[in-house]
Amino acid sequence: MPELLVSICQEISDFIPNNEKDLKTELGFIVGTSKLSKSSTSVPEKPEKALNLCAAALAIIGIGDGGNKKAKEILLKIESYFFLQIRLSIRNKMDGIYIIVDPEATNNIDVYDMTKSSLEGGVKVVQYRDKLNDRAPFLENCYKIKELCDQYNAAFVVNDAVDIARLSGADFLHVGQSDMPVEEARRILKPSQCIGRSNGGVSESTESEEFGVDYLAVGAIYATSTMGKSARSPLGPSMITEVKSQTGLPIVAIGGITIENLPDVIQAGADSVCMVSAITMSEDPEAAARQLVNIWDRYR
Repeated sequence: MPELLVSICQEISDFIPNNEKDLKTELGFIVGTSKLSKSSTSVPEKPEKALNLCAAALAIIGIGDGGNKKAKEILLKIESYFFLQIRLSIRNKMDGIYIIVDPEATNNIDVYDMTKSSLEGGVKVVQYRDKLNDRAPFLENCYKIKELCDQYNAAFVVNDAVDIARLSGADFLHVGQSDMPVEEARRILKPSQCIGRSNGGVSESTESEEFGVDYLAVGAIYATSTMGKSARSPLGPSMITEVKSQTGLPIVAIGGITIENLPDVIQAGADSVCMVSAITMSEDPEAAARQLVNIWDRYR
């Protein structure tokens, strides 16, 4: 066993919490010991660094004589564990006011300027939806919006376009019921990227969770004509409470939510609330966003 591989595995062990005994035992198999170093924490820390170490270990195994199939399987399993930890931490960003920025619904304001104004107003999640532009300007807008979101520590979501989501490094891809299946999207996205899915009630939400999504968008909560959703029957805020009682995933309420009914949606248990026209079609998007954020802070 190469000394460098043993050393790297010992380092990887430092990042695995002590309560993950099975992972530590399997890692010990690679280096031939059951006495790997104990972690100083009970929760995973610095998963990105751990992933770099896993990649280095896999590279060493790969250049050996035929490699070691069992060791590779163990390291890939540990790698998957740390990718999941990154996704869990990204899920926590699904909180607060969530805006959809669409070039067809910004009141003639540039999408970059709309995003910046919304973030200045305190919005915590930005989804970019673009059914208008070709792929090149779509991707360019995503690069710019992702950079803005990073500056404001906000989550960035790409609607539907899995290739654009991957290339732009989006935190989330959002898909609808008739979009690319979650399992197929996972094959294209990086393992650390998350997926949200639209749902019309409990049964669809349950199905989405079984598919492995990272958040559940539930709606339309109220009647809405925004973005072609006028045909959807309103579910009412009680649906948020019902879905939330059956899942541990973040719940995003969407559809017809206004400054007047926002308190009811918050009190129903939404982790995040998607607003579109209340911000994007207002005279002052930053002020509108700030007003909604203040309501969120008051009732949450």
